[in-house]
This record gives sequence, C-alpha cells and structure tokens, in this order.
Amino acid sequence: MVRSMRLLRPWQQCRRKKLALNFVFLAALGVFPRLAQAQFPAAKAPELESMAKTQILSRPSGAIVSLTGEYGLAGRAPYTVVHYLKGRYQIKAEKYGYENWSKDFFFTGKGNEKISIKLSPKTRLKGFYRSMLFPGWGQAYSDQRVKGGIIATAQCATLGALLYQNSRYNQALDDFNAASAAFQQGQSDAVQRPVLLALLNAAQSELDDRYEARRRWALFAASIYVYNLLDIVLFFPSYHHDNVEVNLTVTPPVDPTMESFKVGVQAQF
Repeated sequence: MVRSMRLLRPWQQCRRKKLALNFVFLAALGVFPRLAQAQFPAAKAPELESMAKTQILSRPSGAIVSLTGEYGLAGRAPYTVVHYLKGRYQIKAEKYGYENWSKDFFFTGKGNEKISIKLSPKTRLKGFYRSMLFPGWGQAYSDQRVKGGIIATAQCATLGALLYQNSRYNQALDDFNAASAAFQQGQSDAVQRPVLLALLNAAQSELDDRYEARRRWALFAASIYVYNLLDIVLFFPSYHHDNVEVNLTVTPPVDPTMESFKVGVQAQF
C-alpha cells in the first residue's frame, strides 16, 4: 500500500523554515551559555574579609589623612585602605585646631597593618613663642594667615626703614665729626672761622634730624612687635575652649598733688 504524498504550497514551506530557524536560535541561547559557564566558570569577587586591610587611626579621630606614593589615597580617620600597598609612602594628617602631622612609612605589601597618629593641639603658648621668634608666625600658626602676613610685612618694612635711617644717621655722624675736626683746626683763622662754624652747625642740625628719624622708626618697629605679642595672647582662637584671663588694675596716687598713676596688667592662660 502506497501512501500518497501531500505537496505543500510555497507559502507553507517558507513558514516551516522560519519556525525551524527560530527553534535553532532559541536552543542556541539556552544551551551555549550553559556550556560556556561549564567550561569557563566566572571568577568570584574577592570577599572583603580576604582583602588586605591597612587601618589608619588618629587621636583625636576625624583627621584628614592622605597617602602619597605609588598611589595617591585620602580619607578621614579612622580610615581603612582595602588595597595592597607596597613601598614607601608619605602619610600626612590634618585637623583644625591641631598641628599638621607627617611621616614616611614603608609598607611591606602583606596588608593587615595598623598605623596610629597622635596629633598635638595648637596652644596659645606655642603661638606666643613663635611670635617672639618672628612677628606674624604665631598668627599664621593659629590659622590667621592674612593677619600674620600683614604683621610680618609691616615688621620687615619698619625694620628696613630703621636700618636705612641708621645708615643715614651714621653718615651724618661722620660728617659732623669731620666738620668738628675742621673747625678745631681752623678756628684760629679769622677768615675761615665763620665758614667752618656754619658748616659745623649745618652738620649738627643734620645729625639731629637723622637721630630723630631713626628714633621714630625704632618706635614704629617696637610698637608692631609689641602688638604682635599682645594679639597672639588676647585673640588666639579658642580651639579647645582655653580662655585667657586678663586683669587690668589702675592705682591712683597716694599723694593728691602727684599726677602719676600705676597701671598693672596680669594675664593667665
């Protein structure tokens, strides 16, 4: 018995071909990724517990820490570096109200290292010592850099003017000594004596002017230096709530006929 074959129309053949292609495509999407995963398993992400940890602590906490070396890193303490660091690094720590901290540290590359940083607080006494050594340094130390720059510039300018006036005074002194010697030698000459006397008086007047100018600039320089010391004591920022107490006392004279007063200043910080 022979079965009769049924001929398909062209549009039916085309439809079957499309269905077969879609089936092959879907099979490839479902099978090939599984084969790829079986042959090449995906690398697992390293767990945080297994990674190197370098912990940086600061006292007090909250300091801004920066590391400079093969890589540049920065963070706020307590700061944990989840990287393998190897080699020499420069570590810096900064915090408002505390002195900057800096140190070189050599990392072995093994991880699990701990670095403790102890910051020194800025104090009024440290600022006072700095202002004594160089005017304006204490203000810059206490984060008043603009004021410190103004004081330092004014102090340098007045000292420069004082040195200039001192050189002019020395020149005037030499001229006066020369005029005085010439007058001593020629005072017996009646003709030259009036001329030499006039030169001596002019040299004396010039010497007096140069002396007064030098004295004024010396007072200016001393005033700026004293103001620099008073400013760092009275207007030091209260980083750590350390207040300064200043007591001013004025004692009247015992004798009513006297016009003098006694003034006393006492500072505690």
